[in-house]
Amino acid sequence: MSSFKRNRKANTVQAAVIRNKDIPVSLTSWGSLQWLVSGQTVSGTTMTLGRVTFKPGESNSSHSHPNCEEILYVAQGTIEHSLPQGGTVCLKQGDCIVMPQGSFHNAKNIGTDETIVIVAFNSPDRKTDTDAE
Repeated sequence: MSSFKRNRKANTVQAAVIRNKDIPVSLTSWGSLQWLVSGQTVSGTTMTLGRVTFKPGESNSSHSHPNCEEILYVAQGTIEHSLPQGGTVCLKQGDCIVMPQGSFHNAKNIGTDETIVIVAFNSPDRKTDTDAE
């Protein structure tokens, strides 16, 4: 586990370095999840940051995060992302979406290649609820 280091003289926090090779990747039927930064990987952090992949044509299940907002940034590929008010939006490389706390959503890779997204949450202990419908 990485941790922030406090420089008492300057009263500042030094950076925690996370190496991709040190963080496990969880494989799913639709792609993969890799939680780079969270309360479990960086002691003292107040956020969660992850790398998510989607196989072509695949989607994750509808879910919400009852304790935090989510920001999703498309690093590679194209996804269709559901909206809390209904409908969907197409997001391409460089686009992002901010999902309000507690709103159900999911993403689907609508391209022909793997899609990579970066997700950030304003909690070190992101919670997930799945859609019961």
